[in-house]
Amino acid sequence: MSLEGLNERYRAFITLKEVRGKPEGRLKGLRFAVKDVIFVKGVRTTAGSKILADFVPERNATVVERILDEGGTVVGKANTHEFAIGATGTSSAYGIPKNPVDNERITGGSSSGSALAVALGMADVGIGTDTGGSVRIPASLCGVIGFKPTLGLIPTDGVIPFSWSLDTIGVLARDLSLVRLTFEVISNKRLENRTTSVSKRLVLGVFRLGDDEGSKGVRKVVDKISSHFDVTEVKLPVLDQRGNGARRVIASVEGAAFHKPLYEAYKHLYFPDVRRAIEFGMSLSGVDYVNAFRVRKDAIREFVKVMKSVDFLLTPTTKIVAPRISDVVGREQEYRETLISNTELFNLLGAPSVSLPLGSYNGLPVGLMVTGALYDDLRLLSISEEIIRIVGR
Repeated sequence: MSLEGLNERYRAFITLKEVRGKPEGRLKGLRFAVKDVIFVKGVRTTAGSKILADFVPERNATVVERILDEGGTVVGKANTHEFAIGATGTSSAYGIPKNPVDNERITGGSSSGSALAVALGMADVGIGTDTGGSVRIPASLCGVIGFKPTLGLIPTDGVIPFSWSLDTIGVLARDLSLVRLTFEVISNKRLENRTTSVSKRLVLGVFRLGDDEGSKGVRKVVDKISSHFDVTEVKLPVLDQRGNGARRVIASVEGAAFHKPLYEAYKHLYFPDVRRAIEFGMSLSGVDYVNAFRVRKDAIREFVKVMKSVDFLLTPTTKIVAPRISDVVGREQEYRETLISNTELFNLLGAPSVSLPLGSYNGLPVGLMVTGALYDDLRLLSISEEIIRIVGR
């Protein structure tokens, strides 16, 4: 089926338009799906909204510039939950993306099209954004790899913001080597000299493995890993009990601050769930915002201490597998809170985190999330390669 035909059926892209990079480079021959909140010069950037239907940026985002400079080709602007404020992918003015495993189910979001394009082979690499899990959630639900680097390692200029304190560019692919290569190209250079060696005696900490669908879907994977590494349960009480609320306050307040002028002019054009999220941010006080950052500080201190006794954390990426579209529409907020509950904790910390497509529940994919210490991104990708090899044996 042609790219256009696939897109008509699955709605992975809002705009299909090829932009070729330089004739040579490390990314030569690779096709990129770029989330439609990221500027590509001369190609409209809608953020999945009617409000920006005619917006055409006059510059590339730095991440796009780096891809093109290394020979990559942008094949189009990928579908997204409106303004990247949502985890289901169902609130897009340009059609609801359909899960590649079951067309009646959601892809997850907000980087829904980037994950879907990779899963369908419409692109080799997807570029998305991750503020509360928006790369890792669709990766989990669509059965691909989704990597959120350490906060700040990839520049976010030329990206329509959701939360300045939390927004992170992320990478999706079916092959971890493509994730690593793309990350090395688009990131800043501060990690070049860090070790990437992996020891067989690493200690892996299990966090939030319970009785939910996601936990059941990855439990066998964790059991298999435990025969190769030292695996122990870890507790992070500040993060576990207060992290979700703190992350949501920070994101909501900053999202409301950015959207206030647009909201006042175009309130009626926002999807209901996105409008409610902005209104929630407007209802919060400066005290709420400051206290959320105090929780963040305590959670980071706790995390740094725990990571001295373990090398990486293992967590189900999502608590549920992809629900049916018909069940989600009109209930986006309810499903958002469930879908982001595990992933958003590591946005609060700013830690590198990757969803690996190793689990399943009732025939539907669910990701195993592996998280590393701050700035331990390259070693995280190395241990992820080892885990994939072990599980594949």
